[in-house]
Amino acid sequence: MNAFLYVSASLAFVLAIYFATGSGTAKTSRRLLAAAMLTLTVLNLLVLLQISQPGRAILLIKPGLAAAFPALLFLHIATLVRADQRLRAGDVIHLLGPLVAIVVRMVPGSGWALDVLLFVLHLFYVGLIAWVTRRGASSFASLGASLSILLDRWRRLVLLFLGFGILLDSLIALAAGGDEGTFSHPWVFSLVGILLALGFAVLLVTSLHRVGPLAWVGSRSRQYNPGHEALIQRLEDALLKDRKFLDPNLTLRRFASSVGLPAREVSVAINDNRKCNYNQWLNKFRVAEAQRMMRSDPERSITDIMYSSGFQNKSTFNATFRSIVGVSPSAWRKQLD
Repeated sequence: MNAFLYVSASLAFVLAIYFATGSGTAKTSRRLLAAAMLTLTVLNLLVLLQISQPGRAILLIKPGLAAAFPALLFLHIATLVRADQRLRAGDVIHLLGPLVAIVVRMVPGSGWALDVLLFVLHLFYVGLIAWVTRRGASSFASLGASLSILLDRWRRLVLLFLGFGILLDSLIALAAGGDEGTFSHPWVFSLVGILLALGFAVLLVTSLHRVGPLAWVGSRSRQYNPGHEALIQRLEDALLKDRKFLDPNLTLRRFASSVGLPAREVSVAINDNRKCNYNQWLNKFRVAEAQRMMRSDPERSITDIMYSSGFQNKSTFNATFRSIVGVSPSAWRKQLD
């Protein structure tokens, strides 16, 4: 039994890292999902502690975390639905459930009352998620048509997961018989641990192999992220405005710093919208400039044009020019005659 809880905690933690460091949908939404997985990690560890040392004071926060989990999943979905994909001041009200759960836990003999409270909170958030996404795929219209369809399927998975959690919590409550820390039917608790471990394992393995629902939604979100479409336009405007592409030492880090953005965000925007890496994207502007100079000054040497367009050696210039245009610089110039 303990082994499955350790496995569940470990897998939930890995998923938390996976969501927190991923790219695609809004950062706030991904971080809320990561927080939900981290909450599950701590909950599993607290259950282990409860089994071995039921009187520890830290166990008082366990009901609060159990109440926070569905709230975090709701906020994860709610931020995806919102046009700005951000949290709002009113979202602080979702702290109420976890706080009440902790207070109830501190009351002696409140075992069944606490079970009922958590059961009601889970049902409440299932209903709340269903309500805010009642228009189905249209609920996520701000993220684009294709991504909306995928996120509609994802919210169904979230609802299914919460429903599964309600069932497991009910089984645990029955097994405990209302007395926290003791289990009259240990086989039920073992079954819960096994199901949690298997569920996390499937979710993690399929995601890492890019075949599961999370990888599916993630890849589509990167492809259809409207924020990246606006960002790539901003990046190209900045590159052209000051003719930054002519600087032969313009690395990704230096360019990102000049526009006030993290290098990773710039790289992801270019990859998603231009289907190439930073250097390939930059060289397209340099080659276009080289073509412009060849047209405007036919007598100018290829070497001079190479340096003036941001390249530092002839082999790189020729190879890059050929890969983009299809012929060498000299051959392309001859075609102008």
